[in-house]
Amino acid sequence: MTKYLLASILCILTSLASAQEEKDQELYRLILSKDSLLFTVGFNTCDISQFERLLSKQFEFFHDKGGRSDRKKFLKDLKTGLCGSPDTYQSRRELIPGSSRVFPLYENGIVYGAIQYGEHRFYENMPGQPERFASTAKFTHVWILENGTWKLKTGLSYDHQVPKE
Repeated sequence: MTKYLLASILCILTSLASAQEEKDQELYRLILSKDSLLFTVGFNTCDISQFERLLSKQFEFFHDKGGRSDRKKFLKDLKTGLCGSPDTYQSRRELIPGSSRVFPLYENGIVYGAIQYGEHRFYENMPGQPERFASTAKFTHVWILENGTWKLKTGLSYDHQVPKE
């Protein structure tokens, strides 16, 4: 099932390449604002409430190193793992400028969702040490309109690369 979901999303991305939203379009700006809430506010400061507000009840997350999660497991792992001890370890995500692309999803001519593709960098912060570049990765998010509110329904995080030392 997971292989089929990933293959389907990649096929959609390929077929919609010409339908990408331009950076000055409203949908592109809206999805990037949700991305910022999710990462700049939520991830970078461990503000779990951002994730709770933005994730669909049917949220699924697929990670090439950490496996898959549903909403409940994802939030638990975030609270006890990455954000479990922000005084001793903190991760920071930075969207690689110009890498984000947004593809609208239509049903009967009406936008019901969007696919966001991008690349990001991660940095590690530990007390008494300078921030350290940790990795890069690609991501694909499927955002869906649920009762008039944009929710992240599916997250794919893949092609993690660590710097060569």
